Amino acid sequence: MNQVQKMFTTMPTKTFATLKEQGDYTCLSVAPGIVNKHFTAQQLLTIAQLAGETGAIKYSAAHRLLVSVETARVEEVTAAFQEVDLYIYPAGNVATFKWCDFCDGEKLHAKDLAEQLFTEVEGLATKYRLRIGFNACASACYNAVYDDIALVYYQEQVDIWVGAVPMGRHAKPGKLVAKKVPAQDITGLLIALLNFYNTNAKDNEEFYKFAKRQQFFQEWLEQYRGNAI
Repeated sequence: MNQVQKMFTTMPTKTFATLKEQGDYTCLSVAPGIVNKHFTAQQLLTIAQLAGETGAIKYSAAHRLLVSVETARVEEVTAAFQEVDLYIYPAGNVATFKWCDFCDGEKLHAKDLAEQLFTEVEGLATKYRLRIGFNACASACYNAVYDDIALVYYQEQVDIWVGAVPMGRHAKPGKLVAKKVPAQDITGLLIALLNFYNTNAKDNEEFYKFAKRQQFFQEWLEQYRGNAI
């Protein structure tokens, strides 16, 4: 068997699904930071040691490592990850961000807005797990427009896209619904939008289905801005 054949035929012996069949396991979504996408050797060593022989590690499409560990060890593992500055994304039906890498720190113009959004929005409860894509420049190279809500920052203003279908044969980007919104207005607007979704969506209704069903955004945005004045 040549190397190419090996690459196609080698499959994992342990996955989160198979581990769950054997015992009580939890899957932690881990990243080297919020904006930073580079793992250090110490971080990788810590992950490998804590996953050990009993757990599993998987690379995800969201640029994260999914680390499966025994549920009884979650508190211990979490503390060890935090010791080496690893970030563990909140689990469950919450709002969570997919940040670009800010060109490895070369374009930090949106840093203050990003920190504010992270502090006030990350982890807020939602009817269904909701991903907010944030791109720090108009290149939008991390494809935020394929997330439930996309915020594309440029020169102290933000374009907003909503309602992407993130996967499946009908996958498509969100719809551009607001352009050049002042950066200082984004946090309040986003929180209000999530509250609207939570109030009006069905239980476990994905955001893109809600957006399609409601056809709501322009009317809601006008109402929001009117109340904000």
